[in-house]
Amino acid sequence: MSTNTIVVGVDETPAGAAALTWAAKEADLRGADLKIVHVWQIDAAVAMAGAEVPWMAYESDARSNAARWVTETIGSEDADGRPRRIEVVQGAPGPTLVDASRDAAMLVVGTRVHTGISRVLFGSVSHYCLTHAQCVVVAVPTTSTAETVDVASADDLVTH
Repeated sequence: MSTNTIVVGVDETPAGAAALTWAAKEADLRGADLKIVHVWQIDAAVAMAGAEVPWMAYESDARSNAARWVTETIGSEDADGRPRRIEVVQGAPGPTLVDASRDAAMLVVGTRVHTGISRVLFGSVSHYCLTHAQCVVVAVPTTSTAETVDVASADDLVTH
């Protein structure tokens, strides 16, 4: 069962900004709800150090940073004047986004170039989503192409 919801995974990177901007425009075109999801993780070095982790402080920082960043990137309200809702979740980005998009019409993620050892160490969230999500996945490139392609909708990119 698919709802008229577009889920977008964001982080404070150019790839996240490209995905968020594209998803917000697409949601406006389709009259869809936009579900903004920011996934955060404790740095592996901090977790492995065995020190007590101040979870509440990390989560509070993640929430305030995500809200500020979304507001700076696309504004605090949608085209109809409704406030933007941001879901902030601690976990692994790929599985968390796939789970968040379970009943969505579309999942939008940004892409960035991971080569060599960085791909092995960090993996690719967009690749994980493309291979595991049960809905349409749009991977928006960070390059200027994402900002200059003038299409009315993602439907224009698909041949029927």
